[in-house]
Amino acid sequence: MDSTEFAEIRHYLGKTQEQLARLLGVSPKAIQSFEQGWRNIPAHSERQLLFLLYLKSPPDEGCQPCWDITSCPSKERRACPAWEFKAGNLCWFINGTICQGKVQQNWQKKMQLCRQCEVFRSLIPDFD
Repeated sequence: MDSTEFAEIRHYLGKTQEQLARLLGVSPKAIQSFEQGWRNIPAHSERQLLFLLYLKSPPDEGCQPCWDITSCPSKERRACPAWEFKAGNLCWFINGTICQGKVQQNWQKKMQLCRQCEVFRSLIPDFD
């Protein structure tokens, strides 16, 4: 996530820098630094911000879980935390999920994959 996307999401959520700082558990100066590009946005802050964005506009009742959308094989499905926790719409939020046959080990690599995924793109507005 870059500084522009971070600021756009904050505006979309209708929060001031101070309000968002409280929600993310960081200082208002940190929010300003993220938006100005002076500091990298930590994975935990990006993750929380995307979760708030997801909650702002929850999926339709008929939204299919990720394993159905991606036709995930049953062996991988049973080993995936998204399946275990019945979180087929939050697969992008949960670390250690199995996508494209591989366990996603870290947030940055996972998000590169998720941003191209139909599941994530259908649930999170595009600010790129």
